[in-house]
Amino acid sequence: MENRESKFYQIGELANLLELSPRTIRYYEEIGLLNSIKRIEGGKRVYTDMDLKRLKFIRRLKYLGLTLSEMHELEDIYQIHRTNKKVLPRLLELLDSHVGKIDERINNLLKLKTEILNYQGKIRQKLHLEQEDQKGEELDKRSDDHQRRTDSYR
Repeated sequence: MENRESKFYQIGELANLLELSPRTIRYYEEIGLLNSIKRIEGGKRVYTDMDLKRLKFIRRLKYLGLTLSEMHELEDIYQIHRTNKKVLPRLLELLDSHVGKIDERINNLLKLKTEILNYQGKIRQKLHLEQEDQKGEELDKRSDDHQRRTDSYR
């Protein structure tokens, strides 16, 4: 669907372009993350290039780890001030917080990896010692068997 001002998309077209489900797009509309939806006769939704950009932004924020409530917070700030000058500093704060959480998770995973490697070493050492004990027992048994055989020949 074309208009002189901008292109209009039906929900299926938009979903395919963004690799999102139509249900996800409707959900974003329901919770207020996407609120500029136009409707044509019969109440059918149509989406504009601005909606496409907005959904790309939402998808990017989701990929970066922001929660829906954090995205909603950013939307609320934008709706109040109608400028990104207030939104972007808050977005930086949220991203800084997420980087800190990622660093913490990385450190915890590195500690866990070290613990796993140490435990594997202990298990391998125990298995090696048990194998050595079994070999020793087998040698003793063979030696005893050999001694008994030689004794029986005398």
